[in-house]
Amino acid sequence: MAERVEEGRGEPVAVAAPANRPVAIAIAAPAPAIPRARPIQGERLIATMLRVGGLAGGACFALSIVLHVASAPHRLDVPVDLLRKAGASLLIVTPVARLGIAGALLGSKGEWRYLAYAAAIIALLGVALGAGLNA
Repeated sequence: MAERVEEGRGEPVAVAAPANRPVAIAIAAPAPAIPRARPIQGERLIATMLRVGGLAGGACFALSIVLHVASAPHRLDVPVDLLRKAGASLLIVTPVARLGIAGALLGSKGEWRYLAYAAAIIALLGVALGAGLNA
């Protein structure tokens, strides 16, 4: 049964739809697509820097292990130690460099808040490093 408002009356009247007449079905419009985040221009630079930093740090650690296992006792202790320190330094500096690059790129696009956060974090890390070296 369908409802229809008769002319001159304000109340709906039940009217049966004819059998040979198709009934309209309301179809909802498709939901709008979820907006994607706007990619920044330097994504490849950041990805390459993270990849190179991670692989270089890992390579330093792997080489130090190979030299430690393959060398005679105490013969290559200094190069092994330097390689381990270099690997650890690379793995620590890589995310900090990523933060600096992302902050500079987004700051150049007008994202001043992100630039301020990145600068504050890097400054705090510098203060912590300075305090740690002086201790």
